[in-house]
Amino acid sequence: MPQGTTIDIHGYPLPAALGPHWQRGMALAGQGDMAAAAACMQAIVDARPDFLPGRLQQAHFLLGADRYRDALAIALDLADCMPASLEFAWHLVRLLRRFELHEQVAGVVSRSGWEQSWNAEGLCRLASQLGPIGLYGPMEAILERLSALGSVDVNVHVLRGTVALVSGDTGAAAHHLRRALAEGGDSLAHVRWMLTLHEDATHADADRHATEVELERVRPGSEDEAYLAFALHNLLHAAGDVEGAWVALERGCRIKRQAARHDDARQERLFQALATAPLPDAPPDEAPEPGPRPVFIVGMFRSGTSVVERVLSGHPDVVDGGESYVMPAAMCAAADHMCNEIVDERMIQRIDAEGLRVAAARFRAHARWKAGGRAVFTEKLPSNFLLTGYILAAMPEARIVHMRRDPMDTCFSNLRTFFTGAAGYSYDQASLARYYLGYRALMAHWRERHPERILEVDYQAFVDDPEGQARRLLAFCGLEFLPSVLDVGRSGGYSATASIGSVRKGILRNRGGAWRAYAAHLQPLLEGLAPVLVPDGD
Repeated sequence: MPQGTTIDIHGYPLPAALGPHWQRGMALAGQGDMAAAAACMQAIVDARPDFLPGRLQQAHFLLGADRYRDALAIALDLADCMPASLEFAWHLVRLLRRFELHEQVAGVVSRSGWEQSWNAEGLCRLASQLGPIGLYGPMEAILERLSALGSVDVNVHVLRGTVALVSGDTGAAAHHLRRALAEGGDSLAHVRWMLTLHEDATHADADRHATEVELERVRPGSEDEAYLAFALHNLLHAAGDVEGAWVALERGCRIKRQAARHDDARQERLFQALATAPLPDAPPDEAPEPGPRPVFIVGMFRSGTSVVERVLSGHPDVVDGGESYVMPAAMCAAADHMCNEIVDERMIQRIDAEGLRVAAARFRAHARWKAGGRAVFTEKLPSNFLLTGYILAAMPEARIVHMRRDPMDTCFSNLRTFFTGAAGYSYDQASLARYYLGYRALMAHWRERHPERILEVDYQAFVDDPEGQARRLLAFCGLEFLPSVLDVGRSGGYSATASIGSVRKGILRNRGGAWRAYAAHLQPLLEGLAPVLVPDGD
């Protein structure tokens, strides 16, 4: 290559003389030496501070070297840039998402120039990054741009179907997802599963047949096989074929269990460490900005947290933040540790008072941005129950709403749910029971320490007396009761949770007891939960 020639990377010129540093950095990262890879990128940045891809890669490599705060500082600095290309904007959004920097993602998208772009593939890739962090407005706008360009391929149909599903428009969701299947053939196992998240008796027989055919030829042990097995379970369950549904569920759980590699002993150590770790009070901000009161809705997955969120979000003084990983990311910043779970033992060891102040500042900034001046901001990631002690220590104004549901109803619903990157304990009955007992004990511990800041809401009590429980809930959050909050099936808003198919059906009184038809297959779960089960008739 002639001297003076440059290499274009995501729209930024890199002098050829620095090319070997880039190539070596990538090679070292491929070998797992992230610290050395970051040093290679630093050499590029020192020579060319305006070469933003070098800084972006450096941030990724620093994360891999477990230097969370150093990587975060680079990401925050890059977030203010004007992307030179749609491709770089996509790469930057992916980096910012690793830190759950939703406001910064929105800013990058707004400056990316997508409105004038003719790059259909790039637009689709960018749109796909926005739904998982709740930026459905910009996502829909980009999808409209794709339609205007005449680019409506399989991926666009999947994205449109996803947005329609989370917004409650099941007709549009089915239309787009079925279009995707028609155009994409048998390579869209996750789409078949998505179609089973709401009842569609019109196509039930055809869907069952198609799913069974695809299961016969799918690669054994693959994620596609798991998706199809869970889809078939949902279809057979809806049809009342208990034995067939159980066989399909066992098949899906076996694949997910092997992939998750959940460790019961490690989980029990983590519960114990959380209950016994000292919790320093976060030093107050010198001049804290006014902001909303954060209300964390926690519990086991599938315990009714989405219903509580819909009640609260029906109040004009409340903004629902959905189900995000902003608080876990804030805790990573607090511990200067990249934790790929909600919390781990290393994070617990590294948290101190100053770290809690950092975590509080991160979460408050996110809440202020999303709340738009309203008084209460809800965060509904159920597994934030693991962080209850840290949340209450870091933010004196925070409140915890703990949703409880019958143990068997909760656990059987977990067993039947295909989780993406979460709840690895849920695919084995014995592990699921142990996890549930650990969760119950940990929440009892926090409730004993902070009775005035944790509200227990029982799901059955809620469905039996919605108004009485809603009044209690709103009073706990400092809000006046309004009858309109009980209309949880109202249109509007987005709900991207595991209860996506039922949350807009109103307050359901017939959800309990589904496990009983499968009781013969659930003995390990029944035995494991025996300490917390109420005998029939009591």
